[in-house]
Amino acid sequence: MKKLTLSEAEVLASKFRSENGLSPAAPISTKTLLRKLNITAMYRPLSDNSFGISCRSKSGKMFILVNSKSTRGRQHFTIAHELYHLYYDENPSPHMCRGVASGEEKNANMFASALLLPKEGILPLISRNEIISHKVELATILRIEQMFEVSRLNLLLRLKDLGLINERQLQNIQSLSVKDTAREYGYDLSLYESGNDGVFIGDFGEKARTLFESGQISESHYFELLNMISYGSKKN
Repeated sequence: MKKLTLSEAEVLASKFRSENGLSPAAPISTKTLLRKLNITAMYRPLSDNSFGISCRSKSGKMFILVNSKSTRGRQHFTIAHELYHLYYDENPSPHMCRGVASGEEKNANMFASALLLPKEGILPLISRNEIISHKVELATILRIEQMFEVSRLNLLLRLKDLGLINERQLQNIQSLSVKDTAREYGYDLSLYESGNDGVFIGDFGEKARTLFESGQISESHYFELLNMISYGSKKN
């Protein structure tokens, strides 16, 4: 696919929301969305420069692996990023996101930002004075990132793309401690921390049972698979 413009990425994200029964403005629960789309997902520790992996089989089955060492806000962005590759990338299998923004990676980043932070959702949270002055206050930024469950950097880049802040304000706010500012305003800090290690999303357990009952895997292998799911549940 050709390089997307900002408006094209927003149209694509809006289309994706509409086709999947999502509100044009409301925050997205990425785990709920993965279940709705019947995408198998696993959260596992990856290297520091790897955020996620996605692939799509010839039969159309889709899979995403998310780095559980990333912050939860970054994990949400990774999932949205991988959704672009699974649905719109002409060569999605296999794909690993390493945070390098070039070619289709830029398209995926723009799509993810527009999907998680739709203009229709964030503009009502920004005051008229903030819009006119192109200076969004820290309190507003905290409110938006908490409501839409995105990382501080993802939100700042989105606000800059929309012309709501300039590079100087982005750098000023980015220089502040994310956790300290959230704590000062009384917000929960879990969004800015890693988590979900071992979590499975999808019909993994159901498929394991079917394989066992049909004799395709042994009883020991079946219980090994169940223990993998149990491991993820205990850690969360």
